[in-house]
Amino acid sequence: MSMDAPTRTGAGRPVRPCRYWMIANHRCGEMEVLTEDLDGRGEALVVFRFEEEAGMFLWLRDLGGGWEVRETTAGELVSVLYGPCANVGRIVFDPLPGIGTGASVDLERMDREDFARTVMGDRGFGAVL
Repeated sequence: MSMDAPTRTGAGRPVRPCRYWMIANHRCGEMEVLTEDLDGRGEALVVFRFEEEAGMFLWLRDLGGGWEVRETTAGELVSVLYGPCANVGRIVFDPLPGIGTGASVDLERMDREDFARTVMGDRGFGAVL
């Protein structure tokens, strides 16, 4: 299914899946996604709700060649969390680019299991894995 294709609810109304943006790099045919320890609590998948925020974060961080903003869906984020980022326990939403380890800024974060349950609802984790 195309990311632009709407899905249908039980009432027959089209509903677009939630859109997110992450920062990714394709090396040797595999996708690497940006994870960082922004608050001293361990690695987190860095996710944005607006493409412009992701672009600004990438531009200000100057991560080097190959990194780009990539649109994704909530279901794909669950797959990333249980695939290439299986060692990452949480998501950090919309971080500011200047925040480093030990910062006293309240980052919005969510445990990966809570995120997966919220996204998948009654369908369970197997629906996207």
